[in-house]
Amino acid sequence: MSSSHPHWLDRLRTTEFPMTERWVYLDHATVSPMPARTAAVLAERVATLQDPSRESGQREAFAAEARQRLGRLMNVPAAQVALLTNLAEAMAIVANGLSWWPGDEVVIPEQEFSSLVYPWLHLERFGVRVVFVPKSGPATELDRIAAAISPRTRVVAVSHVEFQNGFRHDMEALGRLCSDRGVVLAVDVTQSLGVLPVDARAWQADVVAAHGYKWLMAMHGIAVMYVSEAAMARIQPTVPGRSSVTGGFESLDYALDWHPDARRYQSGGPNWLGAAAVASSLSLTEEIGIDRAAAQATSVADVALSGLRELPVRITTDPRSTHRSQIVSFTTGTDEGDKAIVSAGKEAGVYLGRRGMGVRVAAHYWNSVEDADKFLELVSNQVPPRR
Repeated sequence: MSSSHPHWLDRLRTTEFPMTERWVYLDHATVSPMPARTAAVLAERVATLQDPSRESGQREAFAAEARQRLGRLMNVPAAQVALLTNLAEAMAIVANGLSWWPGDEVVIPEQEFSSLVYPWLHLERFGVRVVFVPKSGPATELDRIAAAISPRTRVVAVSHVEFQNGFRHDMEALGRLCSDRGVVLAVDVTQSLGVLPVDARAWQADVVAAHGYKWLMAMHGIAVMYVSEAAMARIQPTVPGRSSVTGGFESLDYALDWHPDARRYQSGGPNWLGAAAVASSLSLTEEIGIDRAAAQATSVADVALSGLRELPVRITTDPRSTHRSQIVSFTTGTDEGDKAIVSAGKEAGVYLGRRGMGVRVAAHYWNSVEDADKFLELVSNQVPPRR
């Protein structure tokens, strides 16, 4: 069995995540539970929607706080952060805001999340070609990405942590590669922002974007996009609205006086509830500290990975420590066997996910290593251990 909780973890689980009384929840890569503090803030915000006379500027304050906290989490200025609705919107803003010529190319690893892919595929109407980088087993190797970049490559779009099996890219190395070749680097951090360190400036990333309903513990309908100052000169606004310009909704001269920062990529009224959720949930993340959060989440994943090595399953996560994350995947070898484990988990109070590479175990910083033990007990009861 694994070691006991860190001293801060019991209090966190009790006060913010009461569902731990009923569930070992290890499916954060699909959707994260919302902390109790965030649910309380949203209840107050909904009450204001029922009686708008109670609104006193708090919705704007929450949005500003969300941008500040997101900026700190990505190590970028809050001014370069825009609040959007989802990842696909962010990537479409970038794809449609760049200038293209027939024969231009976009490089994307194969088996990436669909919202990262479709906005670039839609550029085929301009004669742009998407080049998919083949995987090497569970990994997307840097040298294969480098080999796929040609003189016509304009963009590399990639996930920091891949959704199927948690493969983590060496972003600083990838950033150097793209910078040296004059290629725009667009990064999806949906599966890492809020649980692993993200440093957009150290990565030399031009664009970094994420959904809000996974590791940020917010909700659907809210997303974040960082655009570097240099990239702003290349990416034109394509969905303008009253939030994009300095004049705001009261200006009737309709001047396209874009905000000098990333707010130019916002259009109309934002998801105020979503912004409040991001601001509130990230207050908890900042209290924990991202380094401690990452250490806790990855320690749970490491215990799960170590135990799976003793069982008759095939691990579909890259075993190298430099590419591991808080997500681990494995398969029994059949879809039926994988489905049976996920189904048995729900009956036993262990909530897991399943994707194309098998069963997916995704730990957040409020999970404990005892959660990993309970998960391993479940799997060992479903598949007999090696003799």
